[in-house]
Amino acid sequence: MIVNLKSFVNLPAKVILLRRSDFAAFYQVVIENIYSPLLSNIKEGDVVIDAGANIGLFSILASFKVKDKGRVIAIEPEPHNLKILKQNVELNRLNNVIVIPKALYDKPGKMVSIKGEGVGAYVSEDGEGLVETTTLDKIVEETGLKPRILKMDIEGSEGKALIGGINTVRYLELIEMEVHDEVNMKKVEEILSGFRKRELAIEDLGNVYKQFLKHPFKILKIEATNHFSTTKRMLLSKIKGQDRDNSRFYPKQIVYYKT
Repeated sequence: MIVNLKSFVNLPAKVILLRRSDFAAFYQVVIENIYSPLLSNIKEGDVVIDAGANIGLFSILASFKVKDKGRVIAIEPEPHNLKILKQNVELNRLNNVIVIPKALYDKPGKMVSIKGEGVGAYVSEDGEGLVETTTLDKIVEETGLKPRILKMDIEGSEGKALIGGINTVRYLELIEMEVHDEVNMKKVEEILSGFRKRELAIEDLGNVYKQFLKHPFKILKIEATNHFSTTKRMLLSKIKGQDRDNSRFYPKQIVYYKT
């Protein structure tokens, strides 16, 4: 289905949602608005990197904000995500989005496998390598662009991605990423030691309730198409979350601010 995002984000954007995973991404980016720290700070003319662009929801919103003078670099290696990402860029007639169909890693030119699909797809060095890697530094070198903002959700490769972006980090002023385990956290904290940080809730049910109250029929229509899978997932997450100390669990959603 094609969802008009204007009533949700006040931008003339549309998005194609086909799989259950696409609906999960829609809830994260649009309904929960987990990237509001980035989106609220994007300026006209900015260069924004969307690492782990999935089907392009964040890239689309960022594209409308940077306008013609800016650029959005959307990096996505998983073939099914990539196909819908390109369709969404075309649907919205976005000429300021650069799509890079490679896996972000610590070194360019490796051949790696992509395990899983949708929002859970991740890079693996096991199996037959079908996707080429690149690095943040390589992308900056090839495009000649200097990014100010980085969004990263690459399912456990964030540490390696930052190793491959040591030179790029000096341009960045604002970063939001999902960190998946202690090993990655250690590397991320080491490389971003000059940044302040703020941890966010992985699932912000407060924003979901607000959006539902504003747009009950639209969200019900979307959820009916999705067989209410997202509703069930979020309710289960809420029940589990009541009995645990989230500070000890991964993944973590963290915003880094340049000091």
